[in-house]
Amino acid sequence: MLRQEKMVYLLLTGVVALWGLNVVMVKYLSFFPPVLIAAIRMSIAAAVLLPFVLRKGNRRRLQWPDWLLIGGVSVSSITLHQIFLAWGVQQASAGITSLILGLNPLVTSLLAALFLGEALTLRKAAGIGIGFTGVLLVVLTQTDGSGVALHGLGDFLVFVSMLMYVIGGLFIRKATARGTNVLAVTAYSHALAALQLWAVSLCVYPLEMFGSLDTRPFTWFVIFVSGAFATALGALCWNHGIGLLGASRTSLFLNGMPLASLLFAALLLGEPLRLLHLLALAMIVLGIYLGNQQQRSGPLSVSGVGKEANG
Repeated sequence: MLRQEKMVYLLLTGVVALWGLNVVMVKYLSFFPPVLIAAIRMSIAAAVLLPFVLRKGNRRRLQWPDWLLIGGVSVSSITLHQIFLAWGVQQASAGITSLILGLNPLVTSLLAALFLGEALTLRKAAGIGIGFTGVLLVVLTQTDGSGVALHGLGDFLVFVSMLMYVIGGLFIRKATARGTNVLAVTAYSHALAALQLWAVSLCVYPLEMFGSLDTRPFTWFVIFVSGAFATALGALCWNHGIGLLGASRTSLFLNGMPLASLLFAALLLGEPLRLLHLLALAMIVLGIYLGNQQQRSGPLSVSGVGKEANG
């Protein structure tokens, strides 16, 4: 099990790095309407994943509770997450957006303790705090002028987006605990989300806009890489991590995404790096390490449920 966990740690680290690169790609694609680009990316992800799940089949036939959980994943952590994030970032600063999304491990651990019985140990709580401090360092040393000013409704929408993603992770954990194949959960949830996002796009965007989109080959290459690799492959590995480690332990890796995006922005966009970012990296790695260590002492009392970590 220990060796398997180490492999999952490497996978999750790779996913976070890939998602950091995806932030740069999404910045490039900012001229696309945000909900529409999400619909296209989810469609590509579904097209990549569905042939594998349909060819391999499932170890067992999906029952209606499995489909309800998969539907919950698609609605919460994909469709509503994308929509609220797209609306929120139009008003919220990049700095406060990173900080709100950085609350994901804390909120995940609290909800997983309340609803899934995953233990919130002192060591995991320390890991959350240290990791979030690392995220704070990254945000406060950004030089894009976005700052961390509050913007009311935009900040609230970003928070709801983060909450939807957390709830989706709980659905994934519940589905995999029932024995549902993680590939099936990922593929079907992305297919359902693609349909939902296309429906929203057709409702909120005028039809003439679709004919004026940038159709250069490089643009569609970036969209394909984002959809096939960052979205499809990234989600598959991430959901696998949730199924094996639990929602709260997996969520700690998200602390590395702001730093990963900053590193790729420096590499590809020429944005500056500072020595303080190395300290942030060390704190994020330490936070992930502490949060993923088993602790013999009892968990923090959250609701009285879960005497041991499921992960």
